[in-house]
Amino acid sequence: MKNISKKLTALIFALVLGLAYVPCVTAYAVESSPQLDDPAHQYLEDNAVLGYKYNSEQDYYYCDSPNSWQKQYGYTRIYDLIAPYVLLEYDYARVHFEYQGIDWLVQLWKGQYGLLFFGSEVGVYTKEHTDEEDSYTTHYDCADEDDWLKIKTVMYHDEVGDGYYKKCLETPYEETWWSTGFKRGHLRQQEPAKELRQEGIITLKSPEMAEAFAAAFEDCGFKRAESLENLGLDSFFVDGADVHYRWQNNSEAENTMPIKVATGTMIFMNIGIVMTLILAVLGGMFAMGLLALIIL
Repeated sequence: MKNISKKLTALIFALVLGLAYVPCVTAYAVESSPQLDDPAHQYLEDNAVLGYKYNSEQDYYYCDSPNSWQKQYGYTRIYDLIAPYVLLEYDYARVHFEYQGIDWLVQLWKGQYGLLFFGSEVGVYTKEHTDEEDSYTTHYDCADEDDWLKIKTVMYHDEVGDGYYKKCLETPYEETWWSTGFKRGHLRQQEPAKELRQEGIITLKSPEMAEAFAAAFEDCGFKRAESLENLGLDSFFVDGADVHYRWQNNSEAENTMPIKVATGTMIFMNIGIVMTLILAVLGGMFAMGLLALIIL
């Protein structure tokens, strides 16, 4: 019953997922440069709106993860499946591994978040260990504070397509279950989001846990580097409990474009059929009225 309740809650949450990426529409309306004297930004500097705050030093928005309302909903794969239909177009990599009787999921995201923002995330999730294969409804809890990991991410953007990746933001290196950063703007290409690069460090609980994570990271298509200096694209380096990584091209995201095109076509056709029926009914009523006037 508890699992059913969690799945139902997750499904309901997925239907309103679009709200999760709207830090503050009012703040977005100001100029793109940091506006320390703007009332909306001043407020967001110290107070969360819909769970989000503003970093004026680097001009980006982030989730107030310890106090986030999203924390109670956890994670299930259906969120990512539904995301494109609420204008969330992102790449992701799911790192599944087992450690000390707990199923862990560390997931990376980067891409377009609605019409207003692009950004990147790292989330940490846990559940009781089972041998069952994950499905779209498998539910993970957001990691409890005892299971938070120390995370830092740096996001880079190839703004004009010349291969130069400019640093956009750097999140604090701190213990959390959800490290986020969102910039105002729109990507040139949303799917896949290869014009964004996410680099970071994730500190696991022990070197043993880091190795379990690393093995799962390799299963996701990332390559192990021999040293931090040789860290290439879509690769990682393990240093004790620390895992350094550089992510750009790998993605487990489903190509949803065919589904969206098919769905859009069906919606357009249905609207056309309904409008045709309405016009036919109205036309018939007009013709009958005109005929009645002639007869009378």
